[in-house]
Amino acid sequence: MSLQFLRPMALPRPTTLRYFLGVARLSTNPASSSPTKEAISISTPILSQTAPATAPDQPYYVSRTPSKQLPVYSLSKAGGNLKQTKIRKIEGDIMKLKEQLEEAFFNKEIRVNQLAKHIIIKGECKLEVKQFLKERHF
Repeated sequence: MSLQFLRPMALPRPTTLRYFLGVARLSTNPASSSPTKEAISISTPILSQTAPATAPDQPYYVSRTPSKQLPVYSLSKAGGNLKQTKIRKIEGDIMKLKEQLEEAFFNKEIRVNQLAKHIIIKGECKLEVKQFLKERHF
């Protein structure tokens, strides 16, 4: 018969303690949890800054990252000799985006990964691709 419950346990990690202590601090302060009537009447509406000014009229959509950046990345492979640019988070008609990129970057080799929904462009063109997507209101 083993008595596993009698064995000493390791101390919790500092991040776990900070998380639970932070939750305890937030939940034990009743004065700040409910706003007064004056605070409610004075408060102004919060405007959403995440919505674009105009919605893109494209058959595809490129989502932004959690930090509100375009998902365009520079890759270096083969010891730094092979430069690539990757576009991620593409929804919709990925082939239409590839065609438009081929028109804009006619001398670049462009490949599509249908499974991962990525487009890989041969060469270093991160800034140009970001400008291309910004022109289309993404």
